[in-house]
Amino acid sequence: MSSEKSRVFVIFTSSGLDHRGAWEPAEMHQHVLSNTMLLHEIEMQAPEIEFVGKTELLEEERKARISLAHYHTTDEEKRYQAETQALIQRRRAQVVRQVQDLRDELAGILIFGAPWKELIQLGLPTVAVFTMWGTWMANFDFSAFAQERILTSWLPVVRDASKEVFAARIQDIARKLHLLHAIHRMKGLRALVITDEPILGAFEPGYGDKKEYERIFMENLQETLGSELITIPQEELYKRLPLVNQKEAQKISQKWIRESAGMRDTNEEEVFKSAQLYLAMGELMEQYNCQAITTEGYGVFAQYPKGPIPSQGLPSSQFYTDGVIATSECLINSLLTQQLGLYVTGRPSFNGDYLIDPFHDVAIVGHCECPFNPYGDERRSPYIIRNLPRWKKYEGGACVQVELPLLETVTVTRLSMHDKKLCLFTGETIPGRALFAEWDDLACRTKLAIRTNTQALLRNLDWRTFGNHRVVFYGDYRQDMKDLAVLLGFGVVEEDL
Repeated sequence: MSSEKSRVFVIFTSSGLDHRGAWEPAEMHQHVLSNTMLLHEIEMQAPEIEFVGKTELLEEERKARISLAHYHTTDEEKRYQAETQALIQRRRAQVVRQVQDLRDELAGILIFGAPWKELIQLGLPTVAVFTMWGTWMANFDFSAFAQERILTSWLPVVRDASKEVFAARIQDIARKLHLLHAIHRMKGLRALVITDEPILGAFEPGYGDKKEYERIFMENLQETLGSELITIPQEELYKRLPLVNQKEAQKISQKWIRESAGMRDTNEEEVFKSAQLYLAMGELMEQYNCQAITTEGYGVFAQYPKGPIPSQGLPSSQFYTDGVIATSECLINSLLTQQLGLYVTGRPSFNGDYLIDPFHDVAIVGHCECPFNPYGDERRSPYIIRNLPRWKKYEGGACVQVELPLLETVTVTRLSMHDKKLCLFTGETIPGRALFAEWDDLACRTKLAIRTNTQALLRNLDWRTFGNHRVVFYGDYRQDMKDLAVLLGFGVVEEDL
């Protein structure tokens, strides 16, 4: 998992204005932004990117000479133009070779101008900038990019009259480069999967032949993200529990109790069991050099043949709060969505079971673990420590009922690595207790009601592809998720449209 700068190969297809008869060559620098100046503006807003290559296909001297040709082009000018076109073709071929040699090191491509066929065929995610006034829009074939891993943006070679508009253009490019960085950070991620049903565990949806489903899933994972799943049996976790530092487990359990808004139907002994699990999970992550973790949890933990494993509700909640993805139930698609989303938004997320209620016009997401800091900063949501909902009181470790913020916009999404698709919708969080008086005791301990277009959700519902879980991020990240899907080469399903 790379946390360093991501390398992006920069290509300039041209330089300056396409038509420049109004200014003499000596005046150009007073009006027109050079390639170096354009890139500098972007560099200032994208500190996480290392820009490499910086190759010009057509330098300013040649651009100026061609642009200032006589009205009745001379034979000499025609020859020069033909030589320039041949030179551009040679430079294009050289750029493709350079990018090919560096492709394993690159997060993607930033090109000022239209990418050409051979460059697109390399398959690297690309941000293509239409350089207004540097070329006509007819030279920028947007329709040709629609099915490729290409995002487009607009940046004129002269500044907008409005500073705010020009700044917004730079920010748009920087935002898309940030998505490249987020994807690149997934390369080398090692996620520990604790299951007796490798690779995808007992809960992750699949269809058809399981082995074939998993083969396609893993091929797509390597192709798009380069992340690695490290699977170990539950026995390793079970045996680790009594070996953890008992004093440290006691310290953690007391911290959870002290910081909570109270306990209900559980006790200190059960919280202590979950603290032991938290330490065991952390030690196994360190042992296997992993940066994220997922366990079977809940029903599978309860029925483990050698003895029940306590709830991972509190451990996962703490890991999330600390910026470590710790998805329950071996939901690999959710884990990948949460990890990638953390890099994009800077915020942890709430993964849970998903249902739709068209009479209240809400979608509901619920689980028994949740980050305490849904905004990813110092703000904390209050929580109550509770028992698991399906079993007797005072058994099975402890989980949490987090009071998540209300009247806020959220983005709900999930990847399907097998089908190479991403679903999403947005909505507003509303009080669940206003919908059902028994809200706190219905199913999962932490629940979120989201006002949205439920008729569209029902029309677009696809359990086969996306399963019955969704991932919630606080904030409106619709465009980021759509753009992310394009760069991944995934289809997008906007479930609320």
